[in-house]
Amino acid sequence: MAEDDAAVSPVIATILMVAITVVLSGVIYVWASSLAETDVKGVPRVTFDIEDIDGFDADQGHWRITVTQSQTPLATQAVEVKVFYTNATGALNTFSVNLADSAGVYGFNPANSDAFVTFVDSVQKEQISETETRSISTFNSGDTIFIRTHAPDGTPLEDATITLSYAPLNGDGALLRTWDDLSYDQKA
Repeated sequence: MAEDDAAVSPVIATILMVAITVVLSGVIYVWASSLAETDVKGVPRVTFDIEDIDGFDADQGHWRITVTQSQTPLATQAVEVKVFYTNATGALNTFSVNLADSAGVYGFNPANSDAFVTFVDSVQKEQISETETRSISTFNSGDTIFIRTHAPDGTPLEDATITLSYAPLNGDGALLRTWDDLSYDQKA
């Protein structure tokens, strides 16, 4: 009779271990799949293309940064550009601008604005009714940022750094991209 009691215990233990393993793997699967999903509030993957245009020209030379792909649209007013450069006296300068700034930045390009940084938005149209649409400004594929290759004081930029950040009022921000060692006389 003692032999029967000993044989029952390993069988029950094996069944319990299998059941616990199945439940635990289910919990881990649900947890991992929720990590893989990207919420609209999260920072999406954004890819860019940078090109230098007439870098030697102090008036029209600029870097053109184009958003080639964006996982989800970002709020334009939450995108910030910073340019770190050395001025004519050798001091390190930081120029920071919000892309939604309407004072010569938003909706402008180097041909129609003297601003150091300009932004052209590929505006999306949203249908409200059969006859009415509204424009929505987002930072998304097709948008273009222009940054001059010469500082506001006319100094050609050498070893400049450009950072593009996403910083919403509510929630976590993130650095979207950094370009280092940019010079007016070299390909970006």
